Amino acid sequence: MTRHEELARSFDLLVIDHPFIGQADRTGCFRDLRELIAAPVLSRLTAQGAGPSGQAYVWRGKVFALPTDAAAQVASYREDLLADLAPEPPRCWADVLLLAERARANGQTLSWAGTPTDAACTFLTLAANLGHPPGRNEGEFLPAHVTEQVMRHLHWIVQHAQPSCLVDNPIRVYEAMLAGERMVYCPAAFGYSNYARQERRPWLRFAPLAGPGAEPSRGALLGGAGMAISSHSVAPRAAAAFLAWLHSAKVQRGLYASAGGQPGNLAAWRDRGVNAMARDFFAATLTTLEAAWVRPRFAGIVAFVEAAGGEINRCLRGQTDMRRLQRALTALYHQAWAERGQALSPALKHAP
Repeated sequence: MTRHEELARSFDLLVIDHPFIGQADRTGCFRDLRELIAAPVLSRLTAQGAGPSGQAYVWRGKVFALPTDAAAQVASYREDLLADLAPEPPRCWADVLLLAERARANGQTLSWAGTPTDAACTFLTLAANLGHPPGRNEGEFLPAHVTEQVMRHLHWIVQHAQPSCLVDNPIRVYEAMLAGERMVYCPAAFGYSNYARQERRPWLRFAPLAGPGAEPSRGALLGGAGMAISSHSVAPRAAAAFLAWLHSAKVQRGLYASAGGQPGNLAAWRDRGVNAMARDFFAATLTTLEAAWVRPRFAGIVAFVEAAGGEINRCLRGQTDMRRLQRALTALYHQAWAERGQALSPALKHAP
């Protein structure tokens, strides 16, 4: 039994990640919202999701959640530190390279979150940004030359980021950027608007992804979270009424945003008042969110990303080479696709 299945037996409402949707469909742990929310209302709330957030919870015609929170991998920076190195944040990868050199000459660094899961997320972002989203062809991951190209970029980031980058997650990165004067700019991590809130001193600014692809802001991995109703709920109608209220444009750009939430509704992202609360976090990153890439959601994809992230992190540490990494990623993806939700074989966790 998965963690989601266990929680669904204890709670009416669950906040979930969209990559679990295939697993949810296979296990039946969440209600199809089409059965509980009137079609016109459900259609409107899904369509109002920022970027592809609303559609991310639609699977095989069923709607398993509404977009409570919207996020994608974006860039972030210390405005005060960047001002000494560049007139504006990078708009393309060449700008990132130049900024890194200027930072190094000034005794500073870039920053990055490279834990296994975070390394996998940036890997997927860069692959999609380069025009090669994994899983484009059913059951196929990436050709070797694309994996090698993406890993070259990741190795470069590691060389120019803080020494602890391979054990840091986004929260640790953002806290460290605020606590010191050395980490100037993070090229890709999930954006958290609370680090840009007006009450922050100091604060972070956020900017579109500036990737190495032909369209630098496209292909960022979609994140965020949605709210689902347990199939075991004893009050599904009341739960559905709450979902419809919470995800309405009025509440998302009002109570939800003012309470510190990062809305999933597009109306909130475009709202001047909401942007004023978070130093234009939403307006500044909306182009990246609207062009975000939704990863495959078949049952088993979450386990694949976790296992793949371990292999990518090991390669960045110099503990495995490109040939072994490609073999491992390909084998892991093939098995995840073939088994569709069954546990990954321990033998594949560290494929030779």
